[in-house]
Amino acid sequence: MLAVVFLVRGVLRIRKPTWGSLYRIWKVKYDSEPSSDYIQHIKSSGLLLLVLGSILFVAGILIVLL
Repeated sequence: MLAVVFLVRGVLRIRKPTWGSLYRIWKVKYDSEPSSDYIQHIKSSGLLLLVLGSILFVAGILIVLL
């Protein structure tokens, strides 16, 4: 279950990096768009979440099978 959450969150961060609570706080506080560095950071953290979710998913399947 946790693996699926990580996978979904990772895909969302890669596909829509400006969607989410941090972007809303940024927009309200500074009334501007996030920088390209911030967007790249969100996308790279999404990639890490995808990798972690994949590892947890495979480990969960192996635990069930063994």
